[in-house]
Amino acid sequence: MATLPDAADISNRNNPRQGNCGCMGKVCERTRIPAGLLVSFSMKETKRPTIIDVAHAANVGASTVSRHVRGGKSVSPEVARRIEIAIAQLGYEPNTLARSLRVGRTQTLGVLFPHVNNVFFGNAIRTIQTEARINGFTVMLLTHQEEAKLQQEQLASLKRSQVDGVILVPAAETNVAQVRALLGDTPVVAFDRSLGSAIDSVLLDNYRAAREATEHLLGHRHSRIVAVNAPYKLQPLQSRFKGYKEAMEAAGKHAETIVWHESEQLRKELCAALQKKRGPATAILSMSYSVTLAILSTLRDSHIALSEIGFIGIDDMEFANFIHPPLTTLAQPAEQFARLAFRQLLERTSGSKEKPVHVVIAGSMMIRSSCGCKSASSRRL
Repeated sequence: MATLPDAADISNRNNPRQGNCGCMGKVCERTRIPAGLLVSFSMKETKRPTIIDVAHAANVGASTVSRHVRGGKSVSPEVARRIEIAIAQLGYEPNTLARSLRVGRTQTLGVLFPHVNNVFFGNAIRTIQTEARINGFTVMLLTHQEEAKLQQEQLASLKRSQVDGVILVPAAETNVAQVRALLGDTPVVAFDRSLGSAIDSVLLDNYRAAREATEHLLGHRHSRIVAVNAPYKLQPLQSRFKGYKEAMEAAGKHAETIVWHESEQLRKELCAALQKKRGPATAILSMSYSVTLAILSTLRDSHIALSEIGFIGIDDMEFANFIHPPLTTLAQPAEQFARLAFRQLLERTSGSKEKPVHVVIAGSMMIRSSCGCKSASSRRL
């Protein structure tokens, strides 16, 4: 019966050398495994290049490399070139976590929006990300779906992630105390919806937008205009309704509002308003992007042609030109909103203690055909 060779025999045959355990003998004193076999199974350790390695390779001091990596301007072009060559050759990557711990900043901004499925929010987020990248920040994007509990969870997540600041579109009935309880003293800029006088904000002039849209329809001799609103208790929607109501009252007309809760309810109420035998509504003012989608769906399902009524929607739509007739809308300048909000947040993250800044921006009327106009144009309100 064959027998297995003992450890010493294997060791002698394999010309053993020092193993990775550090033993110099033929057999490891701790494991009793031949030293040569230990070497054959060892993994080659790789050392991550450090700022000291880059400094040695570029023949400069470590502080010079650090200054260059941070974007300092005091490094000469020749020294900067040597450092960049050394970084590329060594594959050096700055330790952002260590830097964050050292300076107390993560170079990360939180962006918390209700959702990203309309033109305004989508364009705003794209602009914020572009501005952040230019300024050396990373964006952490979250949504709350208009749910207070989810918003609370997302704000807590941003706090745990130690973001340097937050651009927030607050859910309905959010107040400053709630936000501060979750974010502490983290800088916040309210976007599209106000959080009161204590928090920086960038907002649309919602009252003016709805009032001028209503006056535009009145100018086309629509004496009965029905406004369709969303059920959310949001400040922008409340301001828009006020603008519509006061424009109607100033013209001596009755303000009529439908609050959209669900499809069948909207269909019944809208059809009743448009098909009254005496004094039917001849125009619709939609208060938001999502409301416009619901109205268009209702009109289609009810076999009511958009061309038979006047229509203006607040919030522009990516397909507005492809509807028949093309939709007249009130567009919000998303890129301008986003740049202003980002720059204000950047100032706060840099330590600005100035009084809260509140920017109110006018929208633009994108005149197409659904309002009754014959030719397309754009007009800043």
